[in-house]
Amino acid sequence: MKKIFTLLFAAFTAASMSAQQHTPMSFVGASNAKVSTMDVNNESDTIQFKMNGMTSGDITLPEMKGMAAIPSFTIKGATFTMGANHVVEFPSQEFSATVNIGGKEKAIKGSSLSATYNMADNSFDLSATFTYGSMPFPVTYTVKGYYVKPVTDAISVCIGSAYTYTNSSVTYNVRKYKDSDVEKVDVAVPAYTLDNTLIGNLSLGAYTVKGLVYDSEQGGFYRDYKDDGLTFHFSAEKDGNTTINGDYVFNSKKDNNILVKYDGTKVTSIINKFQMGAMPFDIVSTFNVNTTDINTVKTDNKHMDGKAYNIAGQRVSDDYKGIVIINGKKYLRK
Repeated sequence: MKKIFTLLFAAFTAASMSAQQHTPMSFVGASNAKVSTMDVNNESDTIQFKMNGMTSGDITLPEMKGMAAIPSFTIKGATFTMGANHVVEFPSQEFSATVNIGGKEKAIKGSSLSATYNMADNSFDLSATFTYGSMPFPVTYTVKGYYVKPVTDAISVCIGSAYTYTNSSVTYNVRKYKDSDVEKVDVAVPAYTLDNTLIGNLSLGAYTVKGLVYDSEQGGFYRDYKDDGLTFHFSAEKDGNTTINGDYVFNSKKDNNILVKYDGTKVTSIINKFQMGAMPFDIVSTFNVNTTDINTVKTDNKHMDGKAYNIAGQRVSDDYKGIVIINGKKYLRK
C-alpha cells in the first residue's frame, strides 16, 4: 500500500486534535501595507493560520494599522501544497471575504494571495493584494511572521531567597525569530497569582521581554531587561483588604533578567529574576516544561519497532489517516 509521509507541522501541538481540525497558529512579525502613494510599516503584526485539512486553511489578517478603515478579516479556504524541504506553499490565488461594519457588510476582493510556511524556522511569509469596499485603489499587504509558541506548565516562585510558592498552570508565549542574521527570542511573561503567601494573595501582571540573544555561558537565550523601561502590575490582598495595588517599574540598579532554554525546538525552561521599585528583595520564578507535549513524545522500546502509533500511543493500521508516530517521530499520513 502506498504511504505518503510528510513531516508534521512542528507547531500543531494541541493536546487533543482530530485528523482534520487544528488550533489556530499565531505568527508575529513586521508588515508593510501599500495603497497608491501611501506606504505604512508596522514592526509587529499578528496573522493567524488555521488548518482545515491537508490542502486548505483559513488565514486571518490584522487590522491595517495606519489604515483604520480596513478591519481584520479572514481568508477562508486558502489552498496549499506540501513542498520540498518542509515548506508549505500557497500558490498565487484569488480570494474574497466580507466584514461587518456598523451592521453593514463590506466586500473584500483579493486579486492575489501567495504565502509560504517554512517549518524549519517556523516563519510565515505572506503577500496579499485586495480591494476593500468602494476603495478605488488596491492594497498590497506583506508580512513575515514567526510562530508564537504557547508553553504551559507549573511555575515555582522564590521570594527573597527564602519563601517559595507555586502556581500549577501558567502559559508563556515564546517567539523565536531572525533579526537580520541574529537569532532572537521574545517572551510574553503571563499574569499569574500566588495564594497564601506571607503578605497575602499576590497577583503579578503580564509584560513582554524582547530581543533575547543566545548566551553560551548561560546556556540559552538571555536578556538583562532592567533598562528596557518595562512596567508591570502587582497587587496583594490579605484578609479581604488590598494592601498593595499599582504599576511598578523594574529596579534599574538590581538584576532583572530572563533566560530561556531550548532542547532543539522545544522550550525546556524559563528563569526570570526581577526586583521591582523599592522592594528590598528579589523574586525568582522558575518554569520547567514537562515533556508530555506531542512534539516531544517519549517512546519506550516497543514503540521503536517501525510500526505506526497515534498520538495516544495506540497501535494503528497501515491505512490509518492523520497523525502517526513511527520510531518516535511524528508524520502526517494522507
